[in-house]
Amino acid sequence: MCGIYGVLHAGGDEAAVLVEMDQLLAHRGPDGAGLTRVRSGALGHRRLSIRDLSPNGAQPMWDASGRACVVYNGEIYNHRELRAECERAGLTFRSTSDTEVILSQYVLHGEAAFSRLNGIFAFCLWDADTGVAYLVRDPLGVKPLYYAPTSRGLYFASELKALTHSGAVAPQVDHAALRTYLQLDYVPSPLCLVRGVSKLRAGHLLAVHPDGRQEMRCFSTLEDAARLPTEDPQGAFADVIRSAVERQLVADVPVGVFLSGGLDSSIIAQTATEVLGQPVESFSISFEDPSFDESEHFQCVAKAIGSRQHTRVVRAADLLELLPRLPRLVCEPVADGSIFPTYLLCRFAAEHVKVVLSGDGADELFAGYPTHVAGMLAEPLRALPRTLTRLLARAAHAGIPVSLDNLSRDYRLKKFLTGLARDPLVRNARWLGTFMPEQVDTLLVEPTRDTFPLERLLHDEVRVPAQVSLLERLLRMDQRFYLQDQVLVKVDRASMANSLEVRVPFLDHEVVRFSRALPARFKLRGLESKHLLRRHAAARLPPSIAARGKKGFGTPLARWFQRELREVLHDTLSPRVLARHGLLRPGPVQALLDAHQAGRRDHRKELFNLLTLTLWLEDMRNVARPAPRAPVEVVGAGGSRWG
Repeated sequence: MCGIYGVLHAGGDEAAVLVEMDQLLAHRGPDGAGLTRVRSGALGHRRLSIRDLSPNGAQPMWDASGRACVVYNGEIYNHRELRAECERAGLTFRSTSDTEVILSQYVLHGEAAFSRLNGIFAFCLWDADTGVAYLVRDPLGVKPLYYAPTSRGLYFASELKALTHSGAVAPQVDHAALRTYLQLDYVPSPLCLVRGVSKLRAGHLLAVHPDGRQEMRCFSTLEDAARLPTEDPQGAFADVIRSAVERQLVADVPVGVFLSGGLDSSIIAQTATEVLGQPVESFSISFEDPSFDESEHFQCVAKAIGSRQHTRVVRAADLLELLPRLPRLVCEPVADGSIFPTYLLCRFAAEHVKVVLSGDGADELFAGYPTHVAGMLAEPLRALPRTLTRLLARAAHAGIPVSLDNLSRDYRLKKFLTGLARDPLVRNARWLGTFMPEQVDTLLVEPTRDTFPLERLLHDEVRVPAQVSLLERLLRMDQRFYLQDQVLVKVDRASMANSLEVRVPFLDHEVVRFSRALPARFKLRGLESKHLLRRHAAARLPPSIAARGKKGFGTPLARWFQRELREVLHDTLSPRVLARHGLLRPGPVQALLDAHQAGRRDHRKELFNLLTLTLWLEDMRNVARPAPRAPVEVVGAGGSRWG
């Protein structure tokens, strides 16, 4: 993986801003840096060397003819097949990198090349013949890409802080995005919490023409060429996941696996061992709190597959160390407490390997969350009067003792009864999120009309064929929002902060197509989630692993907020700090703190949502354009040297 940045249609000398952007993305690519001029702009790159470690793989990269230049972040897993096609067409290569394959495919097919790429990617490709620049993001949004049209040009970067902390854009809060964040715990693309900045939609390209005109187009939805694997779905899944893992194990550096002891990571670790024919390096995190600790399970898997197991323990002190760095780490608020163990796991793994495989994506493809089961159970109850469901929810909150355990039964029941009568997509989003719209209104100093209603966003973006089941609609929603803008953002920031590449075999395009063609009964059967994956695991892994329920990569925040993290939580959410930003009302925030501290309610999600937001606001408040650093080296044919 790498970091990319640049400016198109620059209105003046932006060298100082570009150099600062380069330094702000240095963690994404410590192995090299490059910046090259293109017509009225510049493209920059930070390199994390994974394939073709020689200078031939450096970026920005031009094709052999000098027609096109690209800066690219990601991995193209079918690059060998695409390279062979280009060679049959008479094109020659100067490197073994997948970057050059993107350029050659573009020379052969133009824009149509983008839909032929199986991988995780975000790039800017500039065509010297037409003067058109393309910003492109992979169909599942695994790799990030922010952009901001300004009076000085259109800036783009892999991370938001490269735009806000370099002086490219002013860090002003977008209030529609703020409302959405408070509800969902993240800001869904194309929205961004900074006004004037957008996140490129997954599977889309933004064509920027020489006259400044911009065109947004969808180039891939992964709906094409789906096969219905009903004759032997278990055998078909075994083939498709093995092929995906085999493709993603290819690297010129050491590769390991994340192993949580859950079903998904265990399948990936077992498959990788089978493909390699030798033990893999596996990396895990454990907790002192037994409700969150999974060491018994990942040790069971490690022993069964013979992996070389590495484990670290996460403690509250680790969070205290990381909290001040949280805003710069995530760039844009993501209220997911697992960002801390994920970061520590990545830092730990990076001491041994440069690439890891993870099990992310399986829950959203094969129905692994408790919300999927709950959604099916709740649908018949939608006919109940809304007043009755509200009474049930109040009774549950008042009568069921509070538990601070991970995914406790009282937590799940209370969530289930909240918004029971709502539209299925909205209900699912609220189960995964935190604040209800009416709660947002009480929190904000100046409640504003929701100019980007959550309901409209969900229904406009979750577009599936009319005949698909309700379960499939819920899965598509989770893929489009929760997976893309929370799970994958967390993993990208935590891994790239440690210069570690994380690959996701479950999100290989062929696995996604397989999943979307798979009938719902193979995903959710009665109350059994991920039915097909469990049958697959039962033949290859210990029975206890195949039968495990969803645990999640949680942290003991509820208890830590009452003890080890109490002081920093109360200081950060104090009236004095909140008043500096003028967005949140101190009274409702203090009520949440008091109820949690007294043990009357479990407000871990609400408090972490507000803590993450306030730490980010504090960082934005302190942003000042730093003094320019020394310029970086320019690479690529046709580029002139800056400095």
